[in-house]
Amino acid sequence: MKKIPIFLHIPKTGGTTIRDIINRQYKNDQIFTVTTLKESEKINKSSLNSTINNYKIIQGHWKFGFHNNVNIRPAYFTILRNPVERVLSTYYYVLSNRNNPQNLSTLDKQMSIYEFIENGINPFVLNGQTQLISGITGSIDNPIIQSEELYTLAKKNIENHFLFLGITEMFDESILILKDLLGWHMPYYSFANRTKKKTNYDAINPKVISFIKEYNQLDIRLYNFAKTTLLNRMEEDNNNIRERISKFKKINKLVNPFFGYSRAIRLIRKYF
Repeated sequence: MKKIPIFLHIPKTGGTTIRDIINRQYKNDQIFTVTTLKESEKINKSSLNSTINNYKIIQGHWKFGFHNNVNIRPAYFTILRNPVERVLSTYYYVLSNRNNPQNLSTLDKQMSIYEFIENGINPFVLNGQTQLISGITGSIDNPIIQSEELYTLAKKNIENHFLFLGITEMFDESILILKDLLGWHMPYYSFANRTKKKTNYDAINPKVISFIKEYNQLDIRLYNFAKTTLLNRMEEDNNNIRERISKFKKINKLVNPFFGYSRAIRLIRKYF
């Protein structure tokens, strides 16, 4: 049974940038991509089995368990983000798009962060990272998404089926480790799909921060676990990773505009 890396793209963690890097590492017909969670749930897996050996990597928005009923040995990897910053980024991203179905703002009143979380229109701002890694998702009123069971299952999946967990706040470090694990070449990048409105998170009302933390206790624990694991991995690394990171940052700063330009060209060719 073939072993295939699977990138589990968690929204607002830098995943679109990872996918840009992936798209430059493999030929188009070697990548199987799913763009939405709903799309992933509709995949005919028996049909996919007939072509699965053609792919070298699988990427997209889905929850853990995609590999079930597909004849592969999965090696998942993903990027986690500080849960408070991920929720705020999601909120401001939605606000920046008046036509986003999650934007409940009106001409008279802007949707507050409290309304955004409590109305349940986006259940993944409540322990969403733990939900997707555990493979169990639910609505805002489903007690499973705040349960110890969910966290335990996510940790079990990581232990048994994940090749790597990176974090957004150590993006370059995460990319270099993925480069070593997957044999990538020159994984330089420019950030994609960033929220247009730049927010000074340090200036956010502490009550808002506490509110977000209250609803994301499992994600906070999972993020702290991933960060500690990554830091320990770097401490144990014998490949001069800190020196390599410094060099990578310098080169990436120089070539960054090129990758932003090349992504724009790909989008233009795709839609026009």
